[in-house]
Amino acid sequence: MQATGYNGDPNCHTPVLDALASQSVNITHAVAGAPVCSPYRASLLTGQYPLTHGVYINDVQLDPTCSSIARAFKAGGYDTAYIGKWHVHGSPDGQFTGRSTFVPRGRQMGFDYWKGFECNHDYNNSYYFFNDDPTPRAWEGYDAFAQSRDAATYIREHAHQDPPFLLMLSWGPPHYPLDSAPQEYRRRYENRAIELRPNVPPNMREQAESDLRGYYAHIAALDDCLDIVLEAIDAANIADDTIVVFTSDHGDMRGSQGLHTKLFPWDESIRVPFLLRWPALHDTCREMPLPLDAPDIMPTLLSMCDLPIPDTVEGRDWSSFIRGQEQPSGQDAALMVMPAEFHELRLNGMKAYRGLRTARYTYVRNLDGPWLLYDNQADPYQMCNLVDSDKHEKIRADMERALQGRLDALGDEFLDGRSYLQTDGLLHYNEVNDPCINQWCDPWQ
Repeated sequence: MQATGYNGDPNCHTPVLDALASQSVNITHAVAGAPVCSPYRASLLTGQYPLTHGVYINDVQLDPTCSSIARAFKAGGYDTAYIGKWHVHGSPDGQFTGRSTFVPRGRQMGFDYWKGFECNHDYNNSYYFFNDDPTPRAWEGYDAFAQSRDAATYIREHAHQDPPFLLMLSWGPPHYPLDSAPQEYRRRYENRAIELRPNVPPNMREQAESDLRGYYAHIAALDDCLDIVLEAIDAANIADDTIVVFTSDHGDMRGSQGLHTKLFPWDESIRVPFLLRWPALHDTCREMPLPLDAPDIMPTLLSMCDLPIPDTVEGRDWSSFIRGQEQPSGQDAALMVMPAEFHELRLNGMKAYRGLRTARYTYVRNLDGPWLLYDNQADPYQMCNLVDSDKHEKIRADMERALQGRLDALGDEFLDGRSYLQTDGLLHYNEVNDPCINQWCDPWQ
């Protein structure tokens, strides 16, 4: 969320995204409560939390018969399309082999038009499968551009047809490898000074600057990709009747708190952009501090389109707030759920966690007890952990009570992560057995 020009990142050049922000409702406190690829995507597709849909680590198969967002819109009379990275077909052997395989039609969750691939990080040598054809086909060049052009074609062909359409476009970057954006975008950042966040420790600053040059190059490329899609909507004269949502499945630490990527409960990992453009909302407040999470997207969009929300959905419908019919209280909270240790958590010696992110506070508990408490208003870079502060005992108790209430409502017992993995037959997955190579310690204490 912080790596956007409209949000004040001085390094980021995103004129198209910034223009979209000026026309949109900006959900300023949107989060990825499970900040990693497969769990977030499964929540987006089902409106459920990770322990319900079962995809709480990467590369687990999502139930193909689930009550998906595509099926819900289809039942409401919409054509549905998905283009790009999928990452919920899974690799049941736990060795990532499913990332390169054909995703059968029965596992495309009900989308009418499906042009995607499971997972590929080689963005300049990328391929896709189309509907029920098992023949791999190559995207031309940097795949995000080719995917955006395909989305533009779909928009042109469906703009004035009956029924209306739901189109989901899923880019892979910004993601490692960070040196693979097209050269013209990498050149923009080759010799440019990078302003780091204050919570990047001194020993990480050189690496963070190098990584961020590539990260911002990818973002600059995606800004032009976004332009392709928005231009297609404008050219088809359907902007007034089209809801556009721009968001992400997670952030990246990029040196903040001494960490590199995702899975973590700090803001750089969990907070994501969420812009919603719909000219019908012209009288609505342009910024809203709603703690909107991945499970909330499906019910919110269905409600905004006057479609019924399936009973299987656990997320919250925020449409009345977005329409300006209700105002946020500041006490609402997004739920962070990381049920089992895998990959980055294990590499850094961290435990599974649950937590809440309100407009002001972050509170996180692991199996050892209360772990993190931040006053994000007074400490926006989360450099002062207040979890042991006597002055904040009441805040901690209130947040713990609210967290336990959320867990009780979901039937989340917060068991040891290995017990979930054992019950679900996932102990053979590579990432749940990564060794600890860097025991994380708070760099500010």
